[in-house]
This record gives sequence, C-alpha cells and structure tokens, in this order.
Amino acid sequence: MFNCNDLLIKLSISEPVKFNLIPLEIVGRMAVLCLAAFCFFSARAGAQSASNGFWQAQSIYQIITDRFFDGDTSNNNADNNYSATGTTSVHGGDFKGAEQKLDYIKALGATAIWISPIVLNGHGQFHGYAARDFYHVDPHWGSLADLQHFVATAHARGLLVIDDIVCNHGDDLIYSTDAGYANFLAPPAGYTLKYSSSITYAPPFDIYNSSYNSANNALTNLFHNYGGIPDYNTSQHYQLGELDGLDDFRTETTYVRSNMAAIYQYWIQQVGIDGFRIDTVKHIENGFWQSWCPAVHAFAATNSARPNFFMFGEVYDGSESLCGSYTGTESGGTFMLDSVLDYPLYFLVDSVFGSASGATSQIDSHYANIATYYDTNAQSRLVTFLDNHDQPRFLNSSTTNRLAVALAFLYTSRGIPCLYYGTEQAFDGPTDPYNREDMFAGQFKDAGLNGVDSFNETHPLFQLVAKLNNFRRLYPALSLGAYVSQFSNASGPGLFAYSRRLGTQEVFVVFNTGSSPQTLPACGLTYAPDTALVNLLAPNEIISVTGASQTPAISVPSSTAKIFIAQSQVLPLDPVVLGNSPAHSAANVSTLSPVVMQFSKPMNTNSVQAAFSSVPAATGTFSWSAGGDTLTFLPAGAGFAPLTNITVTVSNTAVDAISGKPLTAPYHLLFQTTSAPPVVYFSSPAGTGTVVPLGTNTTYLI
Repeated sequence: MFNCNDLLIKLSISEPVKFNLIPLEIVGRMAVLCLAAFCFFSARAGAQSASNGFWQAQSIYQIITDRFFDGDTSNNNADNNYSATGTTSVHGGDFKGAEQKLDYIKALGATAIWISPIVLNGHGQFHGYAARDFYHVDPHWGSLADLQHFVATAHARGLLVIDDIVCNHGDDLIYSTDAGYANFLAPPAGYTLKYSSSITYAPPFDIYNSSYNSANNALTNLFHNYGGIPDYNTSQHYQLGELDGLDDFRTETTYVRSNMAAIYQYWIQQVGIDGFRIDTVKHIENGFWQSWCPAVHAFAATNSARPNFFMFGEVYDGSESLCGSYTGTESGGTFMLDSVLDYPLYFLVDSVFGSASGATSQIDSHYANIATYYDTNAQSRLVTFLDNHDQPRFLNSSTTNRLAVALAFLYTSRGIPCLYYGTEQAFDGPTDPYNREDMFAGQFKDAGLNGVDSFNETHPLFQLVAKLNNFRRLYPALSLGAYVSQFSNASGPGLFAYSRRLGTQEVFVVFNTGSSPQTLPACGLTYAPDTALVNLLAPNEIISVTGASQTPAISVPSSTAKIFIAQSQVLPLDPVVLGNSPAHSAANVSTLSPVVMQFSKPMNTNSVQAAFSSVPAATGTFSWSAGGDTLTFLPAGAGFAPLTNITVTVSNTAVDAISGKPLTAPYHLLFQTTSAPPVVYFSSPAGTGTVVPLGTNTTYLI
C-alpha cells in the first residue's frame, strides 16, 4: 500500500528621431514566410488527427530557463541586470545550463520540456514575456547557436522542446501624455502613443523603418491605444486593453497577423521547436487565431517535417465554454488551437487535493463538460497541471501527503500532465515572483535552501514522479485509454475512483482525499472473475476480481492513492538509485568518504562499475551488498580532490540483474569535499621498536 505519510521530506521621453533599414535577411524571411499567412486553409487544415495519440502520450516538464541552471556565467550580465538575490533580476540560468540537466529531466520521466520565451526582451527580463525584438535571442540565455544545440541535444535524448511564445503584447515601451491615460477608452476613442525612452521595437514593429508602407508609420497602427484593462470579465476590455501596462499589439490588422506568423515560422525552422505554449490567448480576438494557427501548422508540417507540431494556449479563466472556444473549430471558422491549459481543472485542484475540503465529484463534473465545450481533437489532450509560474506552489498551502495524492492523479487521469520545475523537490514559494525559485545553488530559494543544488534524484517526490512516469511508459492505458468514472463523493472530500481502459488493459485508480480511512464499494471492471490485481504503488497488496467482475470492497487510508492492474500484465520498472551517501549537495565531505548507492533492485555489478565515474576523476575499489543492490566505492590514496565540487555519475549503460533493464538516464550525485587530511609521517625511535609520529620529542634513526 502506498501511503503518503511514508514520505520523508528532508529538505525542508519623447520620441527619438531615427531611421533604420530592415536587415536583408529579415526582409527575405518576411517575403517568403508571410505568404503562408494569406493562404486559404480548410476548416481543419494543419490540425492533428483526433486519433493521433502522439502528444497524448507525452509528459511535460515546465522550466523558467533563467532559474533552472547556470551553464555559462559569462552571459549572466549581458543585459546589465544580473543579481543573484533580486526577486525580478536575471539569476543566470541559460540554454547551456538546461542542456547540462537533460539527464535529470529524462530521469524524472518527462518526454517534453517547456522552456520560457526565448526572444530579446525590452529590458532583459528574466522571464521572457516582454519582447522588443522577436527575431533575436536575448543574450543572457546564450546565443542562437546555444539554443539550437540545446534543442538538438534534447532531441538526441528523446526529449521534445516546447517554446513559450507571446503574440498579444511586447514590453512596456510605449505610453501617452494625453490626459486620463492609462484609463480605458472604448473605441473609436483612443490615446496618442509615443515611446517612453530611446528603447524601441525592432523590425518588423519599428515604425521608423523607411521601407514600411506609410500607413504603418504610426504606433497606433501597430498597437492598441485604449489604455489598461479595467474589467477582466469583459472581452472588449481584455482584448483591446493593455495587460499590466504591456504594449498590446493591434492583432486584428493584416500586417501584425502576417508578421506574427512569419516570426514563429522562423523559429520553428531555425531551431526545430516541437510545439508552442501560447501566452495570453484570450486577450486576442478569435480572428487572429483562425488566421495564425492554420498558417503555423501548415508551415511546421511542410517546411520542418513536423506534422505533430502541437500548440496549446493559456486561457487564464475558469469558464469551460471560454477555454473550449479556442480549441479546434468550436468558435466556428477555421481550426484554432490543438489544446489549452486545463485551467478549469486547475481551479478545482486546490479544493479537491490542496485543501482536501471539496467534493471529489467536482472532477467528474469537469470531465463531463469537456465533451460539451471542447473540440474533439482537444478533449483527451488538455494540458493538466497542479501549479505553474503564475500561481502559488501547491505546497505553499498544502502538505507533501496531499501533493503525493495530487501527483498520482495528475499522471493517471486524462490529459497531458505538466509538472512545474521544483515541485518534485518540494518547492513551496507563494505568488510571482517568489514561485520562480532557483533550482541551482543560487540565493533565491525556499526556506533554508540557499546555496543548495536541488537536482536531487533521491528526493521522495522526485522518485514518486519518476515512478508514475514509468507507469505511463509501461501501461499505455494511462495515457491513451478511455476514462471511465467509477466512484466520487458529491458531498465532500473522500473517495474518488476511475478506470483507464485500452484494449484488454484496464488500470483502476482510487484515492482517498479525506482525513480518515474509508472503504470503496465494489466497482465493475472488464477483467474476468478471479483475476488477481496488484497495487502498483505497493506490490504486496493483491486483490481478486469477484464473480460479478467487480472489485471487492477496498479499504483506503486517508491521503492515499492506489493503482491496480492485472497481475498478469505487470511489467518490470526501470532500476533507480533510491538513496546515496554522501547526500546530494552535501558539503564538507571527507576526501576519503566512501560513496554508497542503494538501487531499487539487484544490479548487474559489472555493468554498474563500468558505468561509474567521477569528475574530477578518482580511483578506488568497489564492493557490493550480498543482495547486489547496494554499491560502495572506496576512494584510494588521497581520495577525492579537496575543496572541490565532485560529480559522481552512473551512466545508463548500467542494467539490473533481473530483467536487464537500464537506468532511464545517467544518474548524477553532487557533493563538496572539505580540505585534505594532514599527511602524518611515522618512524621508529632508536632502540625502542615503537612507531610514533614524527614531530614528537624523540631521537629518530636516519
């Protein structure tokens, strides 16, 4: 039986006058790429087939690139805004850093990485959501070549890359000196716009460029001039107004639409991106998406051999009908987005799992709405999540026990699961910007973790997520199977059960979100009577299907999840390292300290020893426990290098001794050594026959 209580969490101005020419390479790109934006597409042109399970089988991991890992310190202050402790400053994470941590992401079981926006921001913002130049990479993340290398390396590891993009707005570079600004003015009224400093937009949104048609040489032809958003529930306000003062593109114009299509077609072709997460979707009128989405889909399929290119949007709203209206052809007209983030589900997560106070039937009510409001192509591919960069961390107001139950739900229920970086390390930051902590050993961390590297693969939550992703790899019903509601509580927290069915495979999942043990009544299954079912989270728990092809009554402790499958269908898990000594990110470790690793199953010892290495390199001897699941490496001579960060790696050529399965990805352990122990020389004083240390008041034989 898997009991979340068993988790032990140890870590606790005025407009300047200037004239610019569009660079020739951009002119060429625009001439070629913009053509696609004006083509006529059928209602479902470029849309993925409803039977295409490619993305449905993925598992997404979201990172804030600047806060993930610093692989190149030379670019940290490229925009003159680096500060390791600032809440909104650049902290140093970059493309090289993300590349260096691909093994960690792979070991977690993710199959796709969602990175934050890549384009040059107006003031070098760390998050990337305030673009000034849509055709260049912001240098504090590295170069275009660094980005290309990162994506190519991720692909070589079998990982997809999703780019976070923005079409709605740029940075806050424009304002007005008109009276009343920035109070909202409904059209046809509007403000006169001007740049607030010498920082201006780059082509194709630079009004000073002499090659533009004169009709575009005004900011009001490129940006809405109606002021800020006064009411986020009124579509005119949130589609025409400025979000938090950010310059709002006039997306209803052909010029903006065609150039936004050309921009993101360029990035698909240049970098090999596999999909887009699209920011602030509801802040743009439907006509834009009905033009832009088919153009981008067609380009991805034709020019970059990506027929599975996936686009999901952020519709930050709890309305099922509004969120669903952006999927497929639900709004009429041409096909829009493949999917959206499942915000209606997110707004139920705190009630059902976070505070564990709400009725579990809320989940099934949401699922019932999906068929009504969402395009059939999107219904099984909504992107589900527990927290993200715009929301407080799940653990900010909940417990690790409840998080474990919520994670089991995330990875076994319908939709494409998306995990926000650091959740697997028990990060618990509150609202933005404090929920955008450093994963690396920076100074912007959760309580007491400053200076600690958080890529700990033995953390209980990391290991739970890795196991759940392993289940998704082994049992296709969990990602591709039909969702069948089995039981829910309409009056409050407590039991919740469902099946995922695919062919002859059925995975039966049950939770208890309540504070006391409860008994689940019999539920009908497709398995024959007397079929033995195993709880994958606790394989010693086995139940039998009754004569009526039902489960027996099942006792479910509080804050607990159980996942059952037919014993005959159980497959071996990939081996993992369950624990190690020294602990990950430990400091002041003796240079002579042994490295001990405990594996989840007996290992092929020769394969592990051949896969074992350290940087800097150290020689030594290996020994194993009698069961073959625990390795001890004893460094020889002076041991590990003193006062050094030591990285110990076991590559994924290491295999277990039972099924021959390899580690999912190379395993990495980091610790820091102390100074080397003093060297003591010994000798024997004349005539004594006794060995004593040199330095005592003794006469020595020479």
